[in-house]
Amino acid sequence: MAEQPQGPGSPATSKRDTRDIVRLVVLGVALVLLIAFIVGNSASVKVNFVFFDTKASLIWVIIISVVLGVIVDRLAIVLNHRRTSRK
Repeated sequence: MAEQPQGPGSPATSKRDTRDIVRLVVLGVALVLLIAFIVGNSASVKVNFVFFDTKASLIWVIIISVVLGVIVDRLAIVLNHRRTSRK
């Protein structure tokens, strides 16, 4: 059997268009929430490091904390994987 060509009105194209619209809507909502999060956390806070203190915007403190947490998590996974692969 020969495959039917899928034109602009075919069901597969319609399903793909719907998925694209849903993705764009979700992306738009996520972007609005991100902007609201940044605006809501723009206050300046005092950050106490071991040897010094500084003032920084709360959003930067949150972002740096998340990045450091991800790095520590990935490092722990790699070290655990190396430890278990040696056994």
